[in-house]
Amino acid sequence: MARKGDLQRKLRLGYVVFGVLMVIEIVEYVVGTGLRSGNWPYLGILAIVGAWPILRYFMHIQQLRKPKE
Repeated sequence: MARKGDLQRKLRLGYVVFGVLMVIEIVEYVVGTGLRSGNWPYLGILAIVGAWPILRYFMHIQQLRKPKE
């Protein structure tokens, strides 16, 4: 059974990751609606940067390589 402090740490990490994702999405919106044309490479980079925390912290992709204990 997980301890209360451990659960609070995980919840705080979830909030931090959510905040980072919100900032990335806001930047994507600003870049996507910008007046300049040719923003596709920047949007692609931001999509990859935004996908990594989702894969790592919410989909737990790192557990695919670790043996099950």
